[in-house]
Amino acid sequence: MIRWLRSSLPARAGLAVILIAVLALASSLSAGLIAWFSQGDAAAINTAGSVRMETYHLSWKLAAGASAEDIQRIRQSLQQRLDSQSLRAVLEDGADPDLLGSYRQIQQRWNDQLQPALERHDAAAFQALALPFVEQLNQFVSLLQRQSEHKQTWQQLIQGAALFTTLFVLLLGLYELQYSVVTPLQELVEATQGFRRGEFQVRVNHQSQDELGQLATSFNAMAETIEQSHRTLETLVRQKTHNLQQANAALELLYQSSRSLATRLANAEGLDELIRRFQQRLPGLRLSLCLQGQLQAPAQQLIALHGASSRDVCAVSDCATCQRHQQISRQRFSISNQGSELGELKAHFLDGHAPQAWETELIQALANLIGTSLSLKRQREQDHRLLLFEERAIIARELHDSLAQALSYMKLQVSRMQTLMRRGEPVSTLENVTAELREGVNNAYRQLRELLTTFRLQIHDAGLVRELEATTEEFSRRGDFQVHLQLDSLAFELSASEQIHLLQITREALSNCLRHAHAENVWLQLRQHGETLRLSIEDDGRGFSSDHDNSGNQREHHGLNIMDERARSLHGQLQIFSRTPQGTLVQMEFRPEFLGVPTEGSAA
Repeated sequence: MIRWLRSSLPARAGLAVILIAVLALASSLSAGLIAWFSQGDAAAINTAGSVRMETYHLSWKLAAGASAEDIQRIRQSLQQRLDSQSLRAVLEDGADPDLLGSYRQIQQRWNDQLQPALERHDAAAFQALALPFVEQLNQFVSLLQRQSEHKQTWQQLIQGAALFTTLFVLLLGLYELQYSVVTPLQELVEATQGFRRGEFQVRVNHQSQDELGQLATSFNAMAETIEQSHRTLETLVRQKTHNLQQANAALELLYQSSRSLATRLANAEGLDELIRRFQQRLPGLRLSLCLQGQLQAPAQQLIALHGASSRDVCAVSDCATCQRHQQISRQRFSISNQGSELGELKAHFLDGHAPQAWETELIQALANLIGTSLSLKRQREQDHRLLLFEERAIIARELHDSLAQALSYMKLQVSRMQTLMRRGEPVSTLENVTAELREGVNNAYRQLRELLTTFRLQIHDAGLVRELEATTEEFSRRGDFQVHLQLDSLAFELSASEQIHLLQITREALSNCLRHAHAENVWLQLRQHGETLRLSIEDDGRGFSSDHDNSGNQREHHGLNIMDERARSLHGQLQIFSRTPQGTLVQMEFRPEFLGVPTEGSAA
C-alpha cells in the first residue's frame, strides 16, 4: 500500500482529498449528533425554570388565600412539569448521576413535603419548604446547564480536532505538492528552456517513484539520447566541414595549379614551382615528376623534378634509379594525354602513411593537369611552327611577286643595255634604257620599304581597332585622301593571326588606293553580321578592271593575290567589285575562330 502511494501521485492526492472529506463528514456528523442529543436540554432547563415559577406562584396563591380550585390547578401544572417528557428524556439519555440524584430529591421533596402542605392548605409550611425546594431546582438547572455545556465542549473539541487534522492534511498536501509537483515541474520547464537555448547537457535532478519521477527519468534518458545524437551530428558536421574544407582547398589548389600552368611556361622551372606549391598545400607530401620525352622517340636520359632547386638526370628509361627514390615506397601516377605517355608523377608522405582517397584523386588531377599542360605546350609550339611556315610562305610570295619581279625586270633591262652597247646604239637610246633602269630601281626600293614595314607590323595592347585607325591615318597622310572609318566594337577578342591578316589586307587595299586609284575618299568598315565579320574598303578613284584576275601585268596586281591568300588563311572569301559611278570595293568576309563551328539558325 505504501509503495503504491509512493509510486502514484494521483493516489496521494486522492488520499488527501478523501481524508479531508472524511474529516469534514465526521465533523458534520458529530455536530449533528451532539445537536440531536442536546435538543432536549433547553426544553428541560425551561421546564425546570417553569417548575420554579409555579412554586413561587403556589406560594403567592397560598399567601393570598386563593381558592382551592386555583391551588389545585397550579399544583397539577407543577406536577405535570415535574413529570414532563422533556425532563425524563434528559434523565434517560445517559444523564449524569448527580443530575439524576438531584431530580429524585426534587421529586421526593415535592411528594413528601410540599404536596402534603398544599393538601393541608398550610401556607406557612409551604412557604418555608418552598425555599429549599427552589434551591434544589436551581441546583438541578445548574446541572442541566453543565451537562449541555459539556456536550458543547465535546462538539467544539471534535470540530477543533477535525479542523486541525484538515489543516495538517492541507499543509502536508501543500508540502507534497511543492516537493513532488511544483519543484519537478519547474526543473522540467527550466530543462526544456535550456534545451531550447541549445544546452543539451542539462538534466532534471528530481528522483521519485511517481509519475513525475518517471517523467524526469524519461526526460533525462531523452536528453541523453538527444545530446548523444547532437554530439554525433556535430562530429558528422565537423567531418563534413573538414571534408568540404579539404575539397575547397583541393579545388583552390587545382585552380592555382591550372592558373600557374596557364600563365607559366611548361618548363622545368615552371613545373618545379608548381610541385613546390602543391607540396605546401599538402604538408608532408613529396612529389617527383619524371619526364621521358616522346613515346615514339624516348630520351636517352630522363629528367626528374622534385619541386626544389635541385633536379636529377636519371638513367636510361627508368627514373626509379634516382638516389632520392631509393628505399621509399611511392605511388605512381601516369602523365599522359590522348594516349601519349609523357612520364610519371611519384608521390609519398614523409610519415609513410598511404594517401587518402581524396589525396589520391587530387594528385591524379595534378598529373592530368601536367599532362594537359605539356600537351598544350607541344600543340602551341606546333601551331606556332605552322603559323611561322605560313607567314614565311606569304613573305616568300610577296618577295617573289614584288621585289623579285622588279629585280628580274631590271636584269632584263641590264641585258638589253649590254646588247645595245655592243651594237653601238646612240646615247639617246642608252639614256632611255638607263632611265627605265633608274625607275625600276626606285620601284624596287619602294617595294622593299613597304615589305619591311609590313614585316615589322605588330598588334599592340590597344587592339585591332586602334591599329586600324593608326594605319588609316598613315595612308591618309601619305596619299592625301580622306579615310572614313566605321568600326564595330566586338564582344570577343580576335586571335593574333586574325588581327594580323585583317591589318595586312587593310594595308594592301589602302596601298592600292594610294598607288593606283588616285581617290579622294576612302571608306573603311569593319562590321559584324551575326556570326560573320566583314571588312570592306571602298574608294571613289578611277576604278578597277574586271579582268584583273586574267591580266598579264602581275607586277601591278600581285597584292591582290596576297590579299586572297590571307583571306583563304582565315577560311574567308575575298571579293572585288566596281563601284558606281566610279571606284572600287574590296570586301572580305570570314567567321572568327572564337565563334567556332556555325550553329543552327546563326546569321550567315
